[in-house]
Amino acid sequence: MSDLTGSKRVLGIDLSDSKFEACLIDQTGEVVERQQQRLTPSGLARVLDREECLRVVIEIGTHSPWVSRICEEYGHETLVANPRQVSLIHKSAKKNDRNDAEKLARVGRLDPKLLAP
Repeated sequence: MSDLTGSKRVLGIDLSDSKFEACLIDQTGEVVERQQQRLTPSGLARVLDREECLRVVIEIGTHSPWVSRICEEYGHETLVANPRQVSLIHKSAKKNDRNDAEKLARVGRLDPKLLAP
């Protein structure tokens, strides 16, 4: 994997059973968009089809295999993160879907190697 830190927008996606929270940050680290969608292929399409060449970061879990495949089908670099590797997420006192999506995006922007399962 090439280190594209700073050259791509990064989309952090926090998955739940029926919905997902997405946070898009730009090359400077600014949050440019947040969305909540139903966790379906069409819900993902509403987020993924609007941007080209993203780095997408999702947490490992029940839905991560099919979600990561869809992200890759849209041509996005996709990283599946083990949250236990990132104590910023796993041990956070303010753990919620919105915050987790942003933290995934920020870690994916700065050092994707920290996310490896």
